[in-house]
Amino acid sequence: MRATSPASHCRSMAATALREPAMSDPGMNLYNELHGITVPALLRRRAERYPFQLALSAQSHRGYRDRLSYAQLVMRMDAVARGLAERGVKSGERIALFLSNSAVREAVLTALGCYRLGAIVAPLNVRGADEELRHALTLVEPAFIVTTADAAERLRSLYPAARMLMLGGAPYAGDGWPDPELEFHRAALPENECAETPTVLLFTSGTTARSKAVTHCHRSQLFCGYAIGGAIGLSNRDTYQGAWPIFTSSVLNMACMSAWVYGASVVLEETPLDNAGRLHLIETEGTTVYHGVTSPLHFMIDEYQRGGYDLSRVRRIAYGGAAMPAEVIEKFRERLPRADQVHVWGMTETGPAGTYLAPWFLPRKAGCIGAAQPGCSVRVVDEDGAPVSTGESGELLFSGPAMALGYFRNPEATRETFVDGWVRTGDIGRMDEEGHFHFVDRKKDIINRGGLKISSAAVEDVIYRFAGVSEAAVVAIPHAGLGEDVAACVVAAAGVTLDTGALQAHCARHLADYATPRRWFILPALPKNPMGKILKRELRDALLLQLQGQEAA
Repeated sequence: MRATSPASHCRSMAATALREPAMSDPGMNLYNELHGITVPALLRRRAERYPFQLALSAQSHRGYRDRLSYAQLVMRMDAVARGLAERGVKSGERIALFLSNSAVREAVLTALGCYRLGAIVAPLNVRGADEELRHALTLVEPAFIVTTADAAERLRSLYPAARMLMLGGAPYAGDGWPDPELEFHRAALPENECAETPTVLLFTSGTTARSKAVTHCHRSQLFCGYAIGGAIGLSNRDTYQGAWPIFTSSVLNMACMSAWVYGASVVLEETPLDNAGRLHLIETEGTTVYHGVTSPLHFMIDEYQRGGYDLSRVRRIAYGGAAMPAEVIEKFRERLPRADQVHVWGMTETGPAGTYLAPWFLPRKAGCIGAAQPGCSVRVVDEDGAPVSTGESGELLFSGPAMALGYFRNPEATRETFVDGWVRTGDIGRMDEEGHFHFVDRKKDIINRGGLKISSAAVEDVIYRFAGVSEAAVVAIPHAGLGEDVAACVVAAAGVTLDTGALQAHCARHLADYATPRRWFILPALPKNPMGKILKRELRDALLLQLQGQEAA
């Protein structure tokens, strides 16, 4: 297998079996519409078709929620682009964002301004440590950093070469962000019509090692929106809301593009926002489709049960990031009977487009990640890259126009992951007789106990069935004779005391003897990234230190 360049990727797509709508399907017209256009071009088309329809609801750093129609959004995009150009931003330069969702309005408008100018936006993790931020800034080499005044000094110390553009500064100030409501410029804007022009650098979640920057372009962003928006069934009558940090692929690539490709409205949540605030926002915005990570959704549906919230407009719940426990699926079915559920799977390198499990397969196929999303192709291969038979496990590969260009300034990693028009995901899965995919585990999370391979995800699924377990993570720990053994880390539900002996017996009834955890750790919480994904690398490191301490004692 050979690595694929962006140009050869475009040529190879014609020979790739993609999941596309039938030629008579209206979705085919949309699929064709997106070919060869840019994000600003799409927004101009939506502004012509739906000028007064809500396009974006987002929190401003000034403390209010801005609600912009499609026509207003295009005007703001051009105004920010002109303001950035006046400050010296040039096509091809990188502009870093160091903003939380309390300023998600400013973050999204900056990104759109960069797209309009041909610059590249790079959102940074506001919860990152200095070492992580220094790595990101050194890799990206931004010409400018958009941030708040209280973070500017820290960022200057980490990367002195960049100019700061601070929110809340005086209008027209050289070190201030160009707020389109306070500044008016007449600068001419370039026409960037190439869909392959890089637009955004999105850092991988960092659950395994030092994060890489994934390079996306207009084409991949738009087709990510086509894939995910189609999978969850968005239309121009929908209001689409979710809890997504701006520095992940979930805001700029998934949420905004899914809504705007289908002419829907997107509601971005601010930070901090508790579950009560989230439910109130769903109510006041008239949200019809809510999308979140599985773990926070569990807590949200419990809060819904306690409060008097009106979610009568919600017709669909979408989730991803991890398998949704069957118990939580049932809670949503009971408490929000009018809202069906869709499970989506993807990763930053794939858009994050990927697969989806349609509502009518639940609850029968709970835990299954479903079929390829519109415009996408997924297959399962062995270690040599050959397709495996139905029911056999192998690595999941993704292909489609939503896939990224590669890793920024990392040709070796690009060659390893982007191969012959396919993304090697590092996820182990299998396909069943109905053509649906099942996530087995991350390659790195497979436990090798004396030569017997154990899926940590399968063990976690059994643990979640035990009453009183709020969260669970299964990892490998060293074993002198077997190489690795199975350790289970669990968090008890509020007011519950867990009995590890009973947990062990429960697992023994449902798992092979070698897959039953030998070590149990009851923890107050599990380490997570900002999207709510459990950081197993940190968990393994913490357990290793604890075990080494016990041996030393």
